[in-house]
Amino acid sequence: MTTIDMIASRPISMPDVDSSSALKSRRGRYTFKLARTPAEFAQLHRLNHRTFVHEIPQHADPGGGMLVDRFHAKNSYFIALCGARVVGMVAVHDKPPFSVAARLPDPRRLDRLRGPLLEVRLLAIEPEARHGAVFAGLVWMVWEYALARGYSHILISGLAQRQRLYKRLGFRPLGPAVRSGQADYIPMAAAMASLPSKFRDDVEYLRRRIAPLERTHRTKVRPVSFLPGPVQLSDEVRSAFAQPPISHRSPEFAREFARVRRRLSAMVGGADVALMCGSGTLANDAIAATLSANPTCDKGIILVNGEFGQRLVRQAERFGLAFVVANSPWASAWNLSGVQESLAADPCINWVWGVHLETSTGMLNDLDGLVQLCRRQGVRVCLDCVSSLGAVPLDLAPMHLASGASGKSLGSVAGLAFVFAAPGGLSDVRNQTVPTYLDVRAAIEVEGPRYTLPSPLLDALDAALKSYATPRRRELRYQHYAHLGRFIRRELAAMGLVSMVADGRAAPVITSFAPHDVTGARHLLDACEEKGFVMHGRSGYLHERGLVQIATMGDVALSDCQALLETLRVCRRVAGTCARRRPSNAATSPIPRG
Repeated sequence: MTTIDMIASRPISMPDVDSSSALKSRRGRYTFKLARTPAEFAQLHRLNHRTFVHEIPQHADPGGGMLVDRFHAKNSYFIALCGARVVGMVAVHDKPPFSVAARLPDPRRLDRLRGPLLEVRLLAIEPEARHGAVFAGLVWMVWEYALARGYSHILISGLAQRQRLYKRLGFRPLGPAVRSGQADYIPMAAAMASLPSKFRDDVEYLRRRIAPLERTHRTKVRPVSFLPGPVQLSDEVRSAFAQPPISHRSPEFAREFARVRRRLSAMVGGADVALMCGSGTLANDAIAATLSANPTCDKGIILVNGEFGQRLVRQAERFGLAFVVANSPWASAWNLSGVQESLAADPCINWVWGVHLETSTGMLNDLDGLVQLCRRQGVRVCLDCVSSLGAVPLDLAPMHLASGASGKSLGSVAGLAFVFAAPGGLSDVRNQTVPTYLDVRAAIEVEGPRYTLPSPLLDALDAALKSYATPRRRELRYQHYAHLGRFIRRELAAMGLVSMVADGRAAPVITSFAPHDVTGARHLLDACEEKGFVMHGRSGYLHERGLVQIATMGDVALSDCQALLETLRVCRRVAGTCARRRPSNAATSPIPRG
């Protein structure tokens, strides 16, 4: 059995060790918890190696960069995580023999302590985290654990040069210092009965004292977002969003507003742009309102092959639009032959509305085929481009109406909605029947924003659009997204996880799959979030089908994708090992399937 296999299969020696919510705590940027996963065990063994082989030369180098404690089989480990990285750890166990006994002139000294004993060993903290926060958090976790389980004494082998610190925490020597390797250790014990007020006061003192240090030493540790919103933001976008707000009626704002509109229009072939404060849903409401206020838009077809197509149906119903629905199964292509038949059968149909990139499945629908079909029939095309805008090249100038949003593939902060229109294509719209805030024609005709628009949202979008400022930059952006999408689908396939949409119609920024195995969707989501990778799967339309979704929108790098996929591999390997060991009569829950 390899070291990694031993780590993965090690049983927790104390059956109820993680049954208390007190055994997981968040303090500042650190999470304190019991080590549970192979990746966490591997990291803490490497931390032990750096600390007790190189920094404190207590042990000879076993090779491989990992030091597995001789009491590992009965140890439990409290760890401090900064993101997904272990920056501190301490081991505890309550089963004799204790390592302290080997350092006592008379090991029977422990028998006189009476009551269950807890030995605390191998305190190790990364150098950059030794400003107090990690130490205080680990000590607090051990204290809460020992108090809850009723131990009479805590045993340690303390470094001689840190004796004053241990004494301040209530520990007293059980014997003289003993040489181990090139370090001197003092066997010590602290009686729980004598600790409560003093120990709590000291730990609270440490926590108060390290609070300003926590702010001083704060580093940029954020989970990586693989969500279709909020997306991963670049430092430039974050910095722009943090700028002080200015008036939306100021000349500076007006210049920036005009620049943003020009860049958006250039991205999509010169279409007119209405820029509003809201989400993609608001942009689609504006499209529905505009269709309902146009007497020349008689009857339409709404294309549905996923959740967001169905949402267009609900929005159209609210505005009283006349339409028929062209349904296709989830993850299937639009039924364009059915659309052609409907157009031939009903001459009143003169508009079609669909979702270009169906976010629920990752299907990039056949826009060229739809446009060619509708052009031959003289039918207007309306599009939901909320997820595809910024992900793939788009020419929206021939479209009647199309929606977009800032917080998707463009890589900005959510909160700005766009409606694109063919130049001069809204002359028949009766503005007076459109809700004031949804008046696309009026929003296009004015130079600045019609109503209040927060400048930080515009600043962030302006920064994000720099990646699309020239044709060459746009091309590089689209190539980057395409490369990430192919990588995700290829690596998932290597793990036996099949994407809902095959490569030919797969969107570059959305990959949906069903983990129909022992891991399950919820397990993968929880395990990856614990490691700092946030995927999509908790929305009702995904959860009820047991789907997990990886979105590579925004400032996601190939290295982020590689780290996520490695985490997925480990989670599935460990889950498979646990399933093979599960007793045959164990209760199991079926994995929900689509």
